[in-house]
Amino acid sequence: MVALLAFILGIWMWDHYFSPLEGYPPGTEEVALLKIDRELRLTDAMENDPAWMRRLAGLKATGTELRNALAALDKLRDRNALGGAGLLAYPVIRAELESVPVDSMMSLMGVAASDDPEASVWERGSWWRAKMIAADIGPEPAPRWKEKYDASLRTLRFRSLAASTVSAVLVLAGLCFVPFSLGKFPVRSGGRRRGYAGAWTPGLGLTVFMVGTLAWIGYISALGIGIEVVKSLPPLMGLALDTAARFLPTLIAVGFLFKQPKHAVRVLGLNGPPHLRMVLAVYALLVSASAGLNLLLGGNDIEPGGGVSLADGGWQGLAFGIISACLVAPVAEEILYRGVLFRSLANRTGVWAAAALSAVIFSAVHFYDLHGFLSVATFGFAAALLYAATGSLMSAILLHVLHNVLIKIPAWIFYHARIEW
Repeated sequence: MVALLAFILGIWMWDHYFSPLEGYPPGTEEVALLKIDRELRLTDAMENDPAWMRRLAGLKATGTELRNALAALDKLRDRNALGGAGLLAYPVIRAELESVPVDSMMSLMGVAASDDPEASVWERGSWWRAKMIAADIGPEPAPRWKEKYDASLRTLRFRSLAASTVSAVLVLAGLCFVPFSLGKFPVRSGGRRRGYAGAWTPGLGLTVFMVGTLAWIGYISALGIGIEVVKSLPPLMGLALDTAARFLPTLIAVGFLFKQPKHAVRVLGLNGPPHLRMVLAVYALLVSASAGLNLLLGGNDIEPGGGVSLADGGWQGLAFGIISACLVAPVAEEILYRGVLFRSLANRTGVWAAAALSAVIFSAVHFYDLHGFLSVATFGFAAALLYAATGSLMSAILLHVLHNVLIKIPAWIFYHARIEW
């Protein structure tokens, strides 16, 4: 049964990882330009700030940011997904990178200001439009554009530094608890646990996990077809369907393993408070590991709009993201991956091997590039060890909530919250 389920699930994952990408979905250029615009504005806003402050805000060198922007646009162009706005932005970014006049680069590339689909209005600002206006290219700009543009730079700088400072404070607080927490983590691999969960075999855990995951695949496939037919859904219905999709594998696993919900609460460790000091310590270590990954792999594979979604725009997008990614996902995923899968694997393989294997599975079904895969796997490994050390699944859930909140909300504030011009 395990082999059959693994084979079916493997076909689905192979298709996602290795099927050739024919093109980008609609809206990819728009989200890529949104990301490029905000990041290049921040680069200008922090041009005169000290290097440590730029690093705190997550900024790379100006030349690196410009090259990354061109790399993202190149990928769109290679797949015929670059439209008028992207074609206009490209020579401006390249001119800034090569320190040549904007009008010369636009002429060299055969691009005119009139190619911009919104050139007749120019009410909606962007980094490249500001550079064109400064070079006297294009139609008359919107009134008070420079004042509004400079205000947007100050706003983005403040938002980025504020979010980074909050994360830095939590990391520093967590580092203070690392010596205390290290002594709590399992030194030895350990053996089979006592009690009901101690009788779960790896085969049982993998079977329950794969049955739930395959049910989820069928659900989201049918849901995708339905959305194509309906075209749009009321926000509350969309949230309800998303919540059902996230909880479906977890509910199947819990329903298969437990007769009553209260038994699951007790056995999985959902009935006790989280260990806050250990959660902060693990979060600090995760941020440090993420910084190391960024140094090793950051910028090696630039995807257009990577990590930013137009669906997160507006207050409805923020509410959806908080409920779905920051509340529902941590509860559902921790119960399934740590409470069931890791727990069953640890009975036979021991804590460290089970943490590593469950982390790889956890990361594999999220479908990221190499950098994302390693980041998610590192998080899954740390969450499993935290669960093993505390016996409290609430600790792993709180870590997951903290991790997602400090990604989701700062990203919304920086990329989606309104700015002047």
